[in-house]
Amino acid sequence: MLNVYALDTETPKHKSFELPGAHPHYTPDRPGQVEHIALDLLLDISNQRYTGTCRIRLNPVRNGITYLTLDAVTLQIESVMVGNLAQTFDHDGEQLHITLSQPTVAGQSIELAIAYRSDTPQRGLYFVAPTEHQPNKPILVWTQGEDEDSRYWFPCFDYPGQLSTSEIRVRVPKQYQAISNGELVETLEAENDKIFHWVQKQVHPTYLMTLVVGEFDEICDEWDGIPVTYYAQRGRQADAQRTMGKTPAMLEFFSDRFGYRYAFPKYAQVCVTDFTFGGMENTSCTLLTDRCLLDERAALDNTNSEMLVAHELAHQWFGDLLVINHWSHAWVKEGMATYSEVLWTDNQYGAEEAAYYRLGEMRSYLSEDKTRYRRPMVTHVYRAPIELYDRHIYEKGACVYHMIRTELGDELFWQAIHGFVNKFAHTTVETLDLIRTIEATTGRNLRFLFDQYVYRGGHPDFKVTYRW
Repeated sequence: MLNVYALDTETPKHKSFELPGAHPHYTPDRPGQVEHIALDLLLDISNQRYTGTCRIRLNPVRNGITYLTLDAVTLQIESVMVGNLAQTFDHDGEQLHITLSQPTVAGQSIELAIAYRSDTPQRGLYFVAPTEHQPNKPILVWTQGEDEDSRYWFPCFDYPGQLSTSEIRVRVPKQYQAISNGELVETLEAENDKIFHWVQKQVHPTYLMTLVVGEFDEICDEWDGIPVTYYAQRGRQADAQRTMGKTPAMLEFFSDRFGYRYAFPKYAQVCVTDFTFGGMENTSCTLLTDRCLLDERAALDNTNSEMLVAHELAHQWFGDLLVINHWSHAWVKEGMATYSEVLWTDNQYGAEEAAYYRLGEMRSYLSEDKTRYRRPMVTHVYRAPIELYDRHIYEKGACVYHMIRTELGDELFWQAIHGFVNKFAHTTVETLDLIRTIEATTGRNLRFLFDQYVYRGGHPDFKVTYRW
């Protein structure tokens, strides 16, 4: 099929978003529903390596499946078992191909037990240690799964549309703490080590599974009976309280704004060194860069860290409770998390400050549109999903949510948001689900707005002149 735009002889006004090598990406075929993932890990922190077993319980969607393909990058696969039977497998360094000894029966779950190790982890799981030039750097282990990096630290079906419960059991030297998703159900001592066992009972995708190990100061707070905990490097307890201390008030605020009480058994925030992003909204266990910690002087006129805390917490609803089913719809979660910074600013500092904050978000997007590229907010053509994480889905996404709010009015907008969150809690969503929920809860058809601003790039351009 010929793309008619290829015949346009005018010089394009904007650079292309699609880099050489970009191609359409689709969710892979689904052999079944992953019901549970259990990791059992032994960390050799001093040598920066680890061994583990990954157990995946899979409920097949159809009869006769004899071949499974999992993502497993740069891992050394030692064995694959189903029950007591060893399975034939091949690992090409990127994917693990398993030939099942018995064909699947639809509805009858099987459990894969994959023994593996990683001697030189490059992504997914990171070891931090002092160096010659940074002798005071703490010893840490932390993970980062988004976008598709969980496959670098455990074998899995690594895409956001596959949701399951999970657990992580990890053995570390006894001086360290290990923090993960969900609830800490058991801590055991074993010689010079400790074993921490965390269980996440609500379904979530692989990219939100996390593990952090280190020596931390721990601050315990609570909201409505839910433990709220802040972890920071030893000696920075006051900075942690100063930076994250508004979290209980934020939990109250967002539970009310989104029409759904915070859904998880705890909320932990862990500040780590050398983190690759500002923050990561792992389910019930957010990781933050330790650069966000504010001393007394910095806190006088710096709200950036407060907005980071608000952004990552808002993701516990938009991103973790409601999970996008494909990376192309990342604006649904990132746009709302960014807009939540505006909402929190309004709550704390007033409408004028919120309007100015929103203006800054709009200007940030306009700058990218003018100087880098213009693209639809929803596109499945890219090289790697991380390329989508730009100002189009964050700042423009926030502006689109505000435009929807302006179009509907406050009452109908929040009615739609409440309906969206309650209908799709603990499931996956895409942009069309939001459109249909708006129609169902308010009677308004906003497809024209989504066509213009979400599925196509750009925005209105006005030339304003005046004279007197």
